[in-house]
Amino acid sequence: MNKDTPTTTYVRPAARRRTRDERAGAPDEQVRAPDGHVGVRDGQAGARDARDGRGHPSRRRRIIAALVSGLLVLGIGLLVIELLPTRYVATCTVSFSPRTQLNVDAAAIRLVAQKYAVVAGSTPTVDQAARATSLSSDELHDALSVAQPSDTSNLTIKVSLSQRDEAARAANTIGAIVARDAADDRFVSASVTGPAAAGSAEVQPSRPLLRTLAVAAALLVAGWVAYAVGYLDRRSRGRS
Repeated sequence: MNKDTPTTTYVRPAARRRTRDERAGAPDEQVRAPDGHVGVRDGQAGARDARDGRGHPSRRRRIIAALVSGLLVLGIGLLVIELLPTRYVATCTVSFSPRTQLNVDAAAIRLVAQKYAVVAGSTPTVDQAARATSLSSDELHDALSVAQPSDTSNLTIKVSLSQRDEAARAANTIGAIVARDAADDRFVSASVTGPAAAGSAEVQPSRPLLRTLAVAAALLVAGWVAYAVGYLDRRSRGRS
């Protein structure tokens, strides 16, 4: 052969792989095994293998289960939050200071303030404040809390009620009673330095915080359910 004669090389085109939809719709075809046996290949085998193997239906089940469980938890949580009763906490602050003619150290003032903390929560004080408001003595006693902040000579009188005006009125009444009782004290004088205001009453519970917690709980439950459904699907395919 003349070396200048051009040669033509034939390249066989690669067989195109059929998609899963094409395999699912393909008719049955004969196939020959290595031992010479002739069998029939079902055209739907590819679709079944895809469903049992990679599992797009399994992914859909996980998504649906996660959505249903997450929305269920979120809905119940938001409903419970809205049904919680609203309470308003009004705070009155009473401060103690030594008499001008006496040299009393701060530690002694704090000890005297502890005595008046007991006075603020005593039954006679609560009964007197209840008569000045529309509350019963038992209701006011349950709604009242008195505390002395650490390393201070102040008392914080808090009243938690469903009406902010009533809470502020009751807290201020008790604070005024404590200050009046301390008027005859030989060592300290007391005054209401932080009267309770209805507009600044603390709202409990904090619904924005609770809603955030409800959303976080719904996401956690949805993630756990999706993982559990996927795990059960994998175990089921492993047994089959």
